[in-house]
Amino acid sequence: MNNLIILQNLVIIPELFLGICIIYLLLYSSIISTHKTYPLIQNLLLKLVILSLIFCMFLLYNDSFLLTDINLFFTNSFILDYLSFFAKITTVIFSICCLIMIQNYIKDHKLNQFEYLIIILISILGFLLLCSANDFLTAYLAIEVQSLSFYIMAAFKKNSSFSVEAGLKYFVLGSFSSALLLFGISLLYGALGTFNFDDINSLFLSLTPGTLGDATLIDLKDINEDNLKTGIFEFEPAMVLFSLVLVLISLFFKLAVAPLHVWSPDVYENSPTSSTIFFAVISKLSILVLLLRIFNISHLHAFFYNWRYFIVGLAVLSVLAGTFAAIEQRKLKSLLAYSSVSHIGYILISFSAGTIEGIQSLYFYIIIYMLAGLCVWSIFLLLRIKAVYQQKANKDLTDLTLLYKSNNFISFCFSTVLFSIAGFPPLIGFFAKLGIFLSAIETSMYFVATIAILTSVISTFYYIRIIKIMYFEKVIVSHLFMPLNFIQSFIIICVFFLLIYLFINPTLLYLLSYKLSLLSFI
Repeated sequence: MNNLIILQNLVIIPELFLGICIIYLLLYSSIISTHKTYPLIQNLLLKLVILSLIFCMFLLYNDSFLLTDINLFFTNSFILDYLSFFAKITTVIFSICCLIMIQNYIKDHKLNQFEYLIIILISILGFLLLCSANDFLTAYLAIEVQSLSFYIMAAFKKNSSFSVEAGLKYFVLGSFSSALLLFGISLLYGALGTFNFDDINSLFLSLTPGTLGDATLIDLKDINEDNLKTGIFEFEPAMVLFSLVLVLISLFFKLAVAPLHVWSPDVYENSPTSSTIFFAVISKLSILVLLLRIFNISHLHAFFYNWRYFIVGLAVLSVLAGTFAAIEQRKLKSLLAYSSVSHIGYILISFSAGTIEGIQSLYFYIIIYMLAGLCVWSIFLLLRIKAVYQQKANKDLTDLTLLYKSNNFISFCFSTVLFSIAGFPPLIGFFAKLGIFLSAIETSMYFVATIAILTSVISTFYYIRIIKIMYFEKVIVSHLFMPLNFIQSFIIICVFFLLIYLFINPTLLYLLSYKLSLLSFI
């Protein structure tokens, strides 16, 4: 009985289950692939991967019943709280939807190697580990598990020079980013003597009693020699500051924040679309959770003097670069890639506000962004032009010509989601952007809020241009598309109606994001 209680308190059971599933699926696929019907294994393996994720989701949900307090395990390396629980449940649900969406794509483009789905499952495992990481070393290892999987996923279409180029570019730049992260973590360990976020939190609470509760910033010159020696801790403030800058640069590369976004359009455009949907929809949430743990929950933001002005500058640059670069795009994947850069800029504006309202806006926006991204990329995957589909997988904007004549409901869903992303009232995207603008104004970032509002208006141009092509393009003959799968269409309809429900009654999402934001200021 005692062993059973210890097993129930093990906060990493879902990740252990998923890791064991990966090993068993790898052995199973290796054995089955020796049979002459080897290409047929992909469809079966996809269903097993989805089933494994469903069981993992049930294990995660079971952990919520034990979640009476913050649970730590493995010498405080892993944490189970409401933030990690929400992030992991969201990641698994969206991963299941993405796997269902890529079913036809991997069959039509002959991605028959069973390793592809195993690698996707490994990347999801990396996301789950990153959401529960409570020290820098665990976070680095989780990021590497996810990143290495993404490099292979980008270059997996070996008969395409574009895919191989995307994978190599992603690998070289990503390796440089990982080197910066590891170097920053090493310097931070040399300065503070610990990787753990709780230990760092205790250190700064002992340095500045009474100030961290008000979320005030600390100037480096205010930390004198007496404060530097508290117990066993003795460190150089300048080294901590430099190491945090390196960590930020590395994480901003993973988020494709300008000017570190140059890899994003090429990787999105040239990778297989079944990989791109994971890059665009799933990858942002866990990195943002890690950012919040570093700079809010561990109170490193109190040491990083004027840290938010550095982030605000990159956020404004991301909004400007993503908005104006997307106007020139003629390919849908590149347009969505630059659009994601601008959306990350909006998210960083709310993150840099440093208030409960700003963090609440961040959670609210990222949920809406993931829902809208899932809907848009799913429609992109489902629309398969009959005439040129095998030769041309990527779509120009003109490939959507008069879509409403081929499928009126899909075109209506697509248009509504694009209006929501653009921030048209009264859609839910408008409420998400409004929260970010208000959080910037409340922290006296009037110039930043003005730029964000103006670029939001400018960005509506390329969203409306897509709608104009779908409904009002003057052509004689439109494209014919292949029939849609029932389950995939059903998921698009569910996501669409979920977005409609949220702008009719956003109270549930507001309450959820507010509860999560409170955890960032404990």
